[in-house]
Amino acid sequence: MAVIQFQAFFTFEQSTYHGGTNFGRTAGGPFITTSYNYDAPIDEYGLIRQPKYGHLKELHKAIKLCELALLSADPSETSLGTYAKAQVFSSESGGCVAFLSNYNPTSAARVTFNSMHYSLPPWSISILPDCKNVVFNTATVGVQTSQKQMLPTNSKLLSWETFSEDISSDDDDSTITVVGLMEQLNVTRDTRQNELNLTFFDKI
Repeated sequence: MAVIQFQAFFTFEQSTYHGGTNFGRTAGGPFITTSYNYDAPIDEYGLIRQPKYGHLKELHKAIKLCELALLSADPSETSLGTYAKAQVFSSESGGCVAFLSNYNPTSAARVTFNSMHYSLPPWSISILPDCKNVVFNTATVGVQTSQKQMLPTNSKLLSWETFSEDISSDDDDSTITVVGLMEQLNVTRDTRQNELNLTFFDKI
């Protein structure tokens, strides 16, 4: 999950950037293939899903152009209308970044910022890394939609497997006491998935 947040202005959250599938003992349970895809920009097969991937890539490039001002200044907020406002980051070195937002979910807005006119689509944010030129708008997608077609192959299908694991109690000889944390796969030698951890804190 990726989260980009600029004060109280807006939060961008990308949950599941790359989909995935677990097989064998790493799956979710008996006879279950754990598929975690959720329309991710990169699907579980490693294929790019457009336009989401390209649009997100353009957003990352726009944020990269703004990084110096974003990291060195606190934003100032200016109203541009009933549903529109500007968040401006101005650094001491002269850098200026502006985010122009339109919170109207149904109507576009035409606003004036720094004596220049901008059209903001409904429910969108425009990024101006120099406080003049728009390099990205969240509602304007310039990437072509991709179409994938899944075709059958002659590959041999995997057969189902089940694994029985011994769940030992914490009273037998398998109990280990250490100072610090231990990594599960190293402790279990990757022969079982169950591990009971008890943590104790000594008062100083």
